[in-house]
Amino acid sequence: MTQPSLTFRPMLKSDLEQVTAVEQQSAEHPWRKAHFSDSLTSGYTCELAVLDGRIVGHCVMMTVAGEASILILTVDQSFQRRGIGRQLLQHMLQKAGQSGCNTILLEVRRSNIKAFNLYLHEGFSEIGIRKNYYPMGNHREDAIVMAMEIHRL
Repeated sequence: MTQPSLTFRPMLKSDLEQVTAVEQQSAEHPWRKAHFSDSLTSGYTCELAVLDGRIVGHCVMMTVAGEASILILTVDQSFQRRGIGRQLLQHMLQKAGQSGCNTILLEVRRSNIKAFNLYLHEGFSEIGIRKNYYPMGNHREDAIVMAMEIHRL
């Protein structure tokens, strides 16, 4: 029996319903369809992780003046803890390098220990805190700002 094959491809407008469905069931404070549509229209790098034809993850990255910012990275809840997020992140790092970026930034919720540890393991460092950045019930949660230098060949 063959192993399922994880591939990556650009997000299309026709993917927005599926992407939004993954986002709604997997994220505590999900992006809406309009966020993804605006990202596509703005020319951001919007990539999908696809496992045997099924969208199992997505990432949106903005690049400006040699710097990339990951705006969102989500893996379908039923496919988490399988290395898909790590592979999608590595794919986005490669895309950032190909776009001529030297640095990549992201924010992660203080409570999202799994994601924080993934980013640390992949070479990101904590560079700051954005106080009360994320909504969390009736209050707000800090974001940890992380950065990594991209080494291109």
